[in-house]
Amino acid sequence: MNGNDFKREARKRDNPWIRVVVGLAILAFGLIAWLDHLGRIDGDEFLRWWAVILLAIGAAHLINKQWVGAIIWFVLGLAFMPPLPWLPSFHLSQLIGLWPLLISAGGVTLIWQALNPGAKDLANGGSFRAFAWMGGSARTINAANFVGGDAIVVMGAAEVNLVNAKIASVAVVDVLAFWGGIEIRVPKDWIVENHVTPLLGGFSNRTTNPTSGDGPRLIVRGASIMSGIEVRNAKEVAA
Repeated sequence: MNGNDFKREARKRDNPWIRVVVGLAILAFGLIAWLDHLGRIDGDEFLRWWAVILLAIGAAHLINKQWVGAIIWFVLGLAFMPPLPWLPSFHLSQLIGLWPLLISAGGVTLIWQALNPGAKDLANGGSFRAFAWMGGSARTINAANFVGGDAIVVMGAAEVNLVNAKIASVAVVDVLAFWGGIEIRVPKDWIVENHVTPLLGGFSNRTTNPTSGDGPRLIVRGASIMSGIEVRNAKEVAA
């Protein structure tokens, strides 16, 4: 991935359309409140359609080709929309009842990773595997030619220390966290790319690393399902 590709990926993750939607929603709310105060309109009749904002956020994700986020926002928007004769109606409790499908989403993620192998699957050394089921797992990798690894957590936690590892060009770490957490420590000269799909979870890059350039590149891909995944620099040693 060259510098232009990296910039396009960064713009994709930083979706400006979401800010446009939120800004328009705040503007509309202010106008509705003002006109209601003047007695020109009945504000309640307009505010009952607030779920349109959720649908608009879904459209913003769709424009930016963020498919999973678009589906989630569209479903939430439809769940809170007022009853319409042509609109399928369902209750929020029915939506919450779909949570077991998140487990299936984790299985889809594993299948996708298996069908799209990284360089780590082609090498005998310089890789790792970490698995935690209702427990913890810690891995420290000091490979001179690190190519990637796998970290899978189910109701547990995993810590991966890559501070002393070296990347020749690009390394890929596949992650899947379900009701747990994964923490990855990296050197300060690595460029970290986020390809993680959050499903009621999150990914956080808390490093001070560069965001572009020709340095070593670490790609983190996978899914965070009701979990948290963090990438950090080495722990500071107290003086």
